[in-house]
Amino acid sequence: MKTSLRIARLFGIDVYVHASWFIILLVVSVSLAVTVFPAIYPSWSAGATYAVSVVAALLLFASVVVHELAHSVVAQSQGIRVKHITLFLLGGVSALEEEPRSPGREALMAGVGPLASLAIAGLCLGVTTLASLPEVVAAIVVYLGWMNLLLALFNLLPGFPLDGGRVLRALFWARTHDFVKATRWAARTGHVFGYVLIAGGVVMFLSSPVAGLWTGFIGWVLTQAAQASYAQSVRSRALEGVSAGRLMSAPGASIPPEITLETAVERYFWGAEGRCFPVQDGAEGVAGVVCLDDLRRIRRAAWRDDRVREVMTPWTDVVGVSPETPVTEALRLMAERDVDRVAVVHGDRLVGFVDRTAILRHIELARSPESGAEPNAA
Repeated sequence: MKTSLRIARLFGIDVYVHASWFIILLVVSVSLAVTVFPAIYPSWSAGATYAVSVVAALLLFASVVVHELAHSVVAQSQGIRVKHITLFLLGGVSALEEEPRSPGREALMAGVGPLASLAIAGLCLGVTTLASLPEVVAAIVVYLGWMNLLLALFNLLPGFPLDGGRVLRALFWARTHDFVKATRWAARTGHVFGYVLIAGGVVMFLSSPVAGLWTGFIGWVLTQAAQASYAQSVRSRALEGVSAGRLMSAPGASIPPEITLETAVERYFWGAEGRCFPVQDGAEGVAGVVCLDDLRRIRRAAWRDDRVREVMTPWTDVVGVSPETPVTEALRLMAERDVDRVAVVHGDRLVGFVDRTAILRHIELARSPESGAEPNAA
C-alpha cells in the first residue's frame, strides 16, 4: 500500500486511493469541462464548468466506492474479512482475505455491486424526472445517473474478473463442483472478452483515436486482471486453512553475536538448508535474527571484521506470527513489510521460519492436476 493513501474508514473497512487514481480524476474532470458540459450548457462560464466537472468526477468515484462497499458488506456478512477498498486508474477493487465458500454466495456477492450502481442510477434519473432542480445540480445528478447505469452494465459483462464474470464463475462452479476449474473457465472468458475489446479499440482508433486507445487499454487491463485474479484464486484456495506452523522450517542452531560474518558463513550457513538463524545472546535469550540476505548486503571483504550483532535484525524488529496464524496472514505481512519470510513464535520462543519458497512449494503440491499453470510468485 506504499503507493496508496487512506481517505476513509467505512463499515470497518479502510478506503484507499492509489496514486493512479489522481490521473483518472484529472482526465475525467478535464474531459467533462472541455467536451461534455460545454456542449450541453454553452452559457456556463469556464470557472463554473470546471467546478461542476470536478464535483461530478468526485461524486462518480464516490459511486464507485458505494459499488465496492456493497461487495464488501455482503462479504463481511458471509464471514469473509475485507482488507480494504482501493480506488485506482480504472475504478475500484475490494481486497478480500478469502474466496466465497459456495457458488450461491459468489453470485450474491458479485451481483450486489451492479445492483448498487443501478440503484444509484435509478435514484438520480428518477429525481431529475420528478423534481425541479437548479441547472447545475441537475447536470451533476443526470451525469451520475447515466454513468452509474453504464458502470452497472459494464460490470455485468461476462469478462472475469468483472462482476458478470464472477457470476459466470459461480454458474461454472455450481455445474462442475470444482472451484479451480470454474475459475479457469471464467478467466478464459475474461481473456477472450479482453481481446475483443482490444480488437474493437484498433478499429475505433481509425475514426476516434482517443476512444480507440481507451477501449484497447481497458481490454488489455482486463486480460491482465483475468490472469492475475485466476492466480490469486488458486493461491487462496490452496492456502485455505493452512497455518504458518504447518509450513515453517526449524530455526536451526543459534549463532553467537560476537563471531565474524566469515565464521558464521563457514560454521552455520555453508551447506545448511536454513537461510535464517537465531542469534543467541547467552542467558539473555534470542537477541535477533541473521539471514543470508543480511550478509549479502555487506561487502565480502568486510566479512572478516564485521560481527553478526552488527548486521542482525534485532529481536524487537523481527516480523513474527504464531504457529496458528493463517499462512495468508503471513503472506500479507511479508508484502506489507517487504520481507521474504517471517518468524514463527510461540510465546517468547522462536520455533521456526516460514518463507515465500515454502508457501509456493505448498501451492504447487496442492494444485489440481487439471488446474493448469500456476503463478510463479506468491
